Amino acid sequence: MTQTSYLVLIALFVSMAPVGGTFAPIAFGQEGQQDEAKGVPDPARMLRLAMQKLEEHSRKNGYQIECLAKGGLSNKGDHEVWMHQVYEEHRGVIQGDLMFVEELQVYRNPSKGAIRIDDNWIPLQDSPAGKRLERIVHFPSRLLLTAATRGRKVEWIEPVVEVDLNDPDYVDPMDPLEEPEGGTAVVEKPAPISSYERIKIEVDEKMAVEYFNAVQKSGLLGGTL
Repeated sequence: MTQTSYLVLIALFVSMAPVGGTFAPIAFGQEGQQDEAKGVPDPARMLRLAMQKLEEHSRKNGYQIECLAKGGLSNKGDHEVWMHQVYEEHRGVIQGDLMFVEELQVYRNPSKGAIRIDDNWIPLQDSPAGKRLERIVHFPSRLLLTAATRGRKVEWIEPVVEVDLNDPDYVDPMDPLEEPEGGTAVVEKPAPISSYERIKIEVDEKMAVEYFNAVQKSGLLGGTL
């Protein structure tokens, strides 16, 4: 018998693109390609290189960000949300230490900011929408730096593959997993990484709690938007 568990969670996804253009998924440049001839590129070193290039680009040209907050029920080991109760999306532009989010009329830096309400500029903390954005939308370069300095494990993971829900081979995550005859589950070995584009960082418990508390204080865990 397969036991199904349900979790309430918030998943945050941030994608980035330069102003007026697009980024390749974590483009590391020629240095990473040269390492492939010797073996698997070191993910920790490539992460540091990506952070450096992102910071340089931010100071010179700026870049666009898209932050997606998804929360709800999950029955998967990686806690991927399949039944949404919270879905919030923000787009903005970052230039150095300044962020602008157009749909909410927000200007902010890493420590403070202001939101425009009824033609008046007020502190982010004085507005529910501003407080929520401040808690869930972070500066990517600072987020990467914090994760890199406090990360316990850095590894490559397989690139994201879009799932077609209309595909006849698609299996609903709520469907029970079939066990082979004899009642012994077969554990498949993870497939080798096909391309080095995505990095997973495992951080310490303290950092995880800090970001969980930030999301909790935003009001999203209660499903309020």
